[in-house]
Amino acid sequence: MTLLVSFYTSRGIVYAADQAITINQGSGPERCPKQKKLLTTSRLGLSGGVVGFFGLAVVGHEPMESWLRAALDRWPGSQHPAELGEYLRDELNRSVPVPQRDGNASGFHIGAFERRDGLAVPVMQHVSNIYGYDPSTSTVYSNYGRYQTTEHFPSHPNAATSLADVPPSGLRQELRRREEETGLPHWFRNGELAFVAPAWHGLTWSINTIRDRLGGRFRLPDDLEKWELMAKVLVRTNADLFDLLMISGDPTIEGPYDTETIAWPPAITS
Repeated sequence: MTLLVSFYTSRGIVYAADQAITINQGSGPERCPKQKKLLTTSRLGLSGGVVGFFGLAVVGHEPMESWLRAALDRWPGSQHPAELGEYLRDELNRSVPVPQRDGNASGFHIGAFERRDGLAVPVMQHVSNIYGYDPSTSTVYSNYGRYQTTEHFPSHPNAATSLADVPPSGLRQELRRREEETGLPHWFRNGELAFVAPAWHGLTWSINTIRDRLGGRFRLPDDLEKWELMAKVLVRTNADLFDLLMISGDPTIEGPYDTETIAWPPAITS
């Protein structure tokens, strides 16, 4: 499956992912050639964008990495991540064979900064074919169909931690407040969630306990490079735990690990 993590920090955007690709066999997952799951484009937003994928690893017989790279190369570009989301939605619905589309969870995180009210605002656009989500099950995802696209940050109104009511002028300050309160940035994760969710909860508890009890020696990251390292540590730690605890098949979260960052752009002057 994978682990794809997106951090929306007061310093900028951080994406992290592993490179594992597996197919399901009777005895469990089986390794396939690895793929880079984070691709960048210079033609998105104010200062470039990043696209990460999870789930479906092939389109027909073509690896998702090469299919997505070709799709991004054909795309003319836009200041708005929603337009890339619409483009990928349409390309996927046109290109992914129906048995693959309806038989596999598949999704994409799109990250970039765009201009709102004259200010730079970080945006996360989510493209997926997933219509059912239940973290109490062993599979988590269900009900796959045509691809759809929605903005998950900052204006998604239904998220439990929504920032839809925070104006662009207050967004960066609110992100920093939440970092200090929770120990992690505003985040999104997808992939092997049945395993990752409890491990993530434990790691978050540990981060906050160390920070609170040993605050004289330890503190939260305060720059983009450190948040990038934190994202990679979370992906790598989950992968190590997965490999250690599993009893059959090959690991579905496995290195090498990739990260991409987009620094918060300077103030817009025109």
